[in-house]
Amino acid sequence: MIDPIRPAIVDRLRSRGIVDGVTVERVTIGDAAVLVELAGVRTAPRSDSESAESDEGTRTAGLAHRPPGESISTDGVEIETLLRWATLETADPATVSDRDGDGTGAGESAQSDATADGDTALRTALGVAAINALSAPCIEWQTGDPMALLDPSVDVIATVGVFRPAFRKFSDVDVRVIERGDVGPVSAPDDVRVTTFRPVDATTAMADADVVFITGSVFVYGGLERYLEVSPADATVVLIGATASGLPEPMFEAGVDVVAGAEVAAPDRVREAVKSGACGTDLHDAGVRKVYTMADGVADPDRGLRGPATTDERVNRSEGANDTIDGGERRSDTIDGGERRSDTIDGSDSNQ
Repeated sequence: MIDPIRPAIVDRLRSRGIVDGVTVERVTIGDAAVLVELAGVRTAPRSDSESAESDEGTRTAGLAHRPPGESISTDGVEIETLLRWATLETADPATVSDRDGDGTGAGESAQSDATADGDTALRTALGVAAINALSAPCIEWQTGDPMALLDPSVDVIATVGVFRPAFRKFSDVDVRVIERGDVGPVSAPDDVRVTTFRPVDATTAMADADVVFITGSVFVYGGLERYLEVSPADATVVLIGATASGLPEPMFEAGVDVVAGAEVAAPDRVREAVKSGACGTDLHDAGVRKVYTMADGVADPDRGLRGPATTDERVNRSEGANDTIDGGERRSDTIDGGERRSDTIDGSDSNQ
C-alpha cells in the first residue's frame, strides 16, 4: 500500500527547514483556481548552512484547482493552518457512494473532516497551493508539455480526467478515460478511440496501458494513491496539472514517473486572472508556465515518452507555430470546430 503523498510532501518540506519563518502574504480564491502567495521561502535549512544565512527568503506563489462549493474566509490564515489543510483526509472516489449521481458524494472520512474544518475540498486545495508555493524554489523544472513528448509507438493511453485538447495530439491510439461523472461526447481524430470508465473500474481501464496521465486534481479530490497502485508496473505514469507542482521526490517514490506542473512567473498578473475566474490558457497568458520534471530513466521511447526537444528541434517547431503556447497547442477559444478548451487549471475538466 502506498502511503499518503500529500503528508509525505509536507514532511519533506519540514525536514529541509523550508517551512521555518514563512508567512502568508495573500490567498486568492477564484471560480476555477486558488492562488497562495508566501514570503520568506528559503531553499536551504536555516540552521547550519552559509547559504541559509545569506538567504533572506523569497516570495513565491502556488496554484491549485478550485473545487465547486461555497468560498471560505482566509483572513489571518497562517502557514501552519494551510499545511494542516494540505494533509486533510479525502475520500477515494472509487469507494464513494455518489448518492446524487453527479460525482459529488462524500465518504465517511471526508465527512468527518468536513465537520471539523468546513469545506474540506476547498481547504485541501488551499493547502496544496501552499505546498506548491513552498516547493517552487526547490524544483529544477524543464519548460514544456509531456503530452507533446508522447512516442508514436504508444498503443494504449489511460487518463484519469478528460484531457480534451490533448486528444488532438494523439494518433492511432486507444484512450481509456476514467471519470466520476458522465463526460458527454469527446471530439478526437478518427484514429483516436476513446472509451470511458468509472473509478471503480480503474484496474480494467489501465490494463496494458503504455502511458497513464493522472490529473493533478486528484490531490484535491482524493484517489491518487489507489490509481498509482493499479497502474501497470511497466507504464509511464504522468501526474499533470498546476495542482501537481509540489516537491517531486515523494511522488517519484510512490510510482509517478513525470510530474508536470506549473510555474507562476508573474504573480501579480496571475492573481488578477484568478480573481476574474481565469483558467487554462488564460492563466498561461497571464504568466503561468507549463513545466515538468522526470524521474531518472523515463525519457526513453520504450517507456512511451521521448526526451525533451533539442535546440534545433525547438527552432524548427517555432517556425511553424509562432502563435502557440508553451511550444505546443495553438490558442483558440474552441476546439475541433466547437468544443471549448478545458475549464480547469489541470488540463482536464475532471472532478476526480
